Amino acid sequence: MRLVLCLALVVALIAGSSCHRHPASEADCKQVLDRLIELELSESGYRDAVVRARWQRELGHRFAPDLKRCCGLGVRNDLHACLVEAKSSEEITHRCLE
Repeated sequence: MRLVLCLALVVALIAGSSCHRHPASEADCKQVLDRLIELELSESGYRDAVVRARWQRELGHRFAPDLKRCCGLGVRNDLHACLVEAKSSEEITHRCLE
């Protein structure tokens, strides 16, 4: 799934970036992961609420170790607003995390 690649890119971009940033909190990291999962499910055509909820839980558990590695890395100060506006996982990677 493209989510794995996107998450790897997220970690790499966060680690290598530096202006107008703050250390990522657990909430910041969870917000990035939750938004990536939400967008990936939409892009993959998962529309059924029950199926989406199940996949969100499963992917959240699967990527929990990545959340721990994310904490403390630099993230944009306007991360929340950028994630809300993002329409694709690629937009998160290229606009929100650069």
